Amino acid sequence: MRVPQQNGPHVAIVGAGFSGLLTAVNLLKASRDVRVTLIERRGVFGPGTAYDTGNPGHLLNVRLDNMSAFPDQPSHLADWLAEQPSWRAQDGFITRGVYGDYLQALLDEALDDAPDRLNLIGAEAQSIDRQNDGWRILTSDGEVAADQVVLALGNLEPASPPGVEDAVRASPAYVENPWRFDPQTARDARNVLLIGSGLTMVDAAITLRRPGRRLTALSRHGLLPRAHATVPPTPYVGAFSGSPAEILRQIRAATAEADWRAVFDRLRHSARDIWRGWSRVERGRFLRHLRPLWDVHRHRLSPGPARDIHSMLAGGELTILAGKLTELKATDVIEVSWRPRGKKRAIKERFDLVVNCTGPLGVISKSTEPMIRDILDKGYGRPDPLGLGLQVDDEGGLLDGAGAPARGLHAIGPLTRGAFWEMTAVPDLRGQARDLAARILSDRP
Repeated sequence: MRVPQQNGPHVAIVGAGFSGLLTAVNLLKASRDVRVTLIERRGVFGPGTAYDTGNPGHLLNVRLDNMSAFPDQPSHLADWLAEQPSWRAQDGFITRGVYGDYLQALLDEALDDAPDRLNLIGAEAQSIDRQNDGWRILTSDGEVAADQVVLALGNLEPASPPGVEDAVRASPAYVENPWRFDPQTARDARNVLLIGSGLTMVDAAITLRRPGRRLTALSRHGLLPRAHATVPPTPYVGAFSGSPAEILRQIRAATAEADWRAVFDRLRHSARDIWRGWSRVERGRFLRHLRPLWDVHRHRLSPGPARDIHSMLAGGELTILAGKLTELKATDVIEVSWRPRGKKRAIKERFDLVVNCTGPLGVISKSTEPMIRDILDKGYGRPDPLGLGLQVDDEGGLLDGAGAPARGLHAIGPLTRGAFWEMTAVPDLRGQARDLAARILSDRP
């Protein structure tokens, strides 16, 4: 066995979900000298929060033929599935748990191929400081020195809905983070409020579905994610350009002659270039007026969960409401006040259980994540102009508080959405992980 040179670059990656794992795998494949340390506070390496589920009702939102971890090996996932004794899929969408097993297999392969170059640390990264030409990360279990650091933290923590006071957060009838919630602890709840109506709500509704239980989803616009077609539509070959308003007109014209799903699939491939071509004012206008429509058409449900949700709606198990949450009070249950969209008078209702499904925090300056707070407080990074994430250059390198490159400090995934917008799905992240690994190896301090 070849022993790697100890003077090879050492890269510490904070976060071991899809983005962190694939950055590590690409680094190890590209260089025989690089050493990688993965730091993950959950102690679960590979699947990440999104794919660490055994619920058979939780399916991927992208067909398996576009979920390979490697953009230059489109059949990699299908080839791996062919070797598995059993797995489940509906309409070409596999379960998220199976995909988590796939990522675990990638990690196991990396450990087998480079056991002395890949180190796993199950601890929380709490702070970071310059150390000579590199970086020193303080974790809950010690220190890690590295030449370069990648922040692969995934989505920010859940956004807190308005009107949630400390007494509500302390109540067992309120769930702030649905991904850290055991539904068995709420088996007696009969009247449940889900705050939000997006993909997180759908997962929660399917998980919490029980005979006799009433689920209510409340969001500003009351919009549900649209569904994928059972059979992929004919691809749309048109192009999009211009301001948000101009692109909206182009979409409306395109959907008059083609399946809207194909139109949005085509638009997604141009989304990064369109976003980067917009001014700050245009980006802000899109976020204020068009983002809800983009989200429900772009981030779609696989057909199986869509059928489940529409069955629940038809049977009265689930109700979708449009309105603004104004206040939550903790009594023996949770008393909720909300104002229907377009109305002035608030409505009050009592719920046995309230689950926050609003999705991740959208303003990074409000984050309480230790590493993010530390980086912002010390000036190693700064929010992007819209505050969606950290400001990065064209290759994911952080810009410090003065706008200069923070050499050796990088970000990947949702933290970079201010620069690239679409950086949450596997088809986008896998290319970013590959490109970032190449950049790191070509940019040794």
